[in-house]
Amino acid sequence: MKKKAINLSLAALFSFATMSSYLPVDGKTEKNEISRERLAVARKSFDNIQFSFDKAVISEEFETELKELIMAIKERGNAVKLSGHADSIGEYVYNWNLSKLRADKVKSYLVANGIDASRIASTEFGDTKPIATNATAAGRQKNRRVEIEIIE
Repeated sequence: MKKKAINLSLAALFSFATMSSYLPVDGKTEKNEISRERLAVARKSFDNIQFSFDKAVISEEFETELKELIMAIKERGNAVKLSGHADSIGEYVYNWNLSKLRADKVKSYLVANGIDASRIASTEFGDTKPIATNATAAGRQKNRRVEIEIIE
């Protein structure tokens, strides 16, 4: 059976979840509706998990949304792919390692909150895939992130 990957920034995930949640899952439309609502709550709050400069600590501002996302993932039985990123300040290898630490930190958080580690894959990209300019502080902040991809 071929698995279908849903590309993310979380916005793409939530758009998919909103559309697909009206379909019954094993005849349990109500359960699927709860998952849709949880994903919608998280969507309003963030697109990616962002990190402070030179840090791999999940900010408290993302914990509530992550917990809602975790509950929806558990209910749906999804696998998760994490992509760690860094801004362009610093040495290439250092940023690569920092992006790995960030992805690993999110993975540890998910596992600590009940997601089976065997359902989580993570990849680090260092500063090779920016989503914003690294010429401004605001752009660099957006690049210090972990993206979450849900596998259907």
